[in-house]
Amino acid sequence: MSRTGRIILCVLCALLMAAVPFVISSPSLLSEVKWDLMDQLDSEEGEELDFGRLLFSHAYAEEEDELMEEIVEEGDSDLGPALYELPLDFSVPPKASEANFSEEGYEDASIRVKMERREEDGVIWHLAFVQVASASQIRTATALSSSLAEDYAEGDAAKLEKDLKKVLTSTKTNTVSAIAEMNHAVVAIGGDNFIDRPEKTTFEYRMTNKIRAKTNKTKDMLIIDENGDFHLVLAAPAKEQTAALEAVAAAHQIVNAMTFGPALVIDGAEQEISKDYGYNPNGNEPRAAIGQIGHLSYVLAIAEGRGASSGISQQGLAHFMAELGCQQAFNLDGGNSAEMYFHGEIYKGQAGKERGLSDIIYFATALPEE
Repeated sequence: MSRTGRIILCVLCALLMAAVPFVISSPSLLSEVKWDLMDQLDSEEGEELDFGRLLFSHAYAEEEDELMEEIVEEGDSDLGPALYELPLDFSVPPKASEANFSEEGYEDASIRVKMERREEDGVIWHLAFVQVASASQIRTATALSSSLAEDYAEGDAAKLEKDLKKVLTSTKTNTVSAIAEMNHAVVAIGGDNFIDRPEKTTFEYRMTNKIRAKTNKTKDMLIIDENGDFHLVLAAPAKEQTAALEAVAAAHQIVNAMTFGPALVIDGAEQEISKDYGYNPNGNEPRAAIGQIGHLSYVLAIAEGRGASSGISQQGLAHFMAELGCQQAFNLDGGNSAEMYFHGEIYKGQAGKERGLSDIIYFATALPEE
């Protein structure tokens, strides 16, 4: 072939290679990648195009997943963008992978849990520091809520509504460990035992479902919104408390709410606990608390008492949660209800069998099981 022919052939091959990606590119190729490459074609700087990225988009998708994992691993406290979202209902989340558990905690691309035992001033503490990628991973469950799984799978709205009403009004209880295991909790703590309120003057939501929406002038309330942020509404006359609750509801979706308390930390400031607040505020008792440290960052705390550990007062609990760095913190049902579950282990505020409770607060992985 003549020199001129070889030049013409080379030019034709080059033109063909440039056209192939835009004619037969992978159907899974993201449009953003195409536009990025087309911008490169128009660039005066004449950057070299990566035709492999055009033709083998799957391989690049795997590289992007690896990059996301690096971001997750290197982040100080944020797990990065949520790759998956869980539904805000009582459906059971995916089961956490056994391979991701260790003696110190649990970690995957959507959740990080660090377990810790401390002993300070004669008090034994069991702590769980939790970071999640999505607000949907902080959840609540009741003693019967996992029974709704079949209803969610079948998609029968009428049956679901009927069964949901039974679940929310049932007075049945179960142990923290049993409720946690049925709902695939990575870590869980007892809630406010909402059925144990003969007067029924409480403000209770579970996974966006209203159980009761009453005010209570003697009790503080914890509201968890769609962003996973905590809002604490203090005990006050009905009109004042109603106004505070309406202000939260006007700006946010109420996902979970409970009436117990007291509020321990508000906006980073340790609260002064009233000597008249319920649940033996000045006595050294087994205690349970939950706190929000930062964006999608939380801590669960159990203080042992009535045994080798001295227990702690509510003011002492408030001080401890503030020292942990909580921006918001709330006292949960304590005494023999102070229980936390992690990977088959139950951490109790006092020795003895687990107590039957109505509900838990728990954290779940957002990664699909397959």
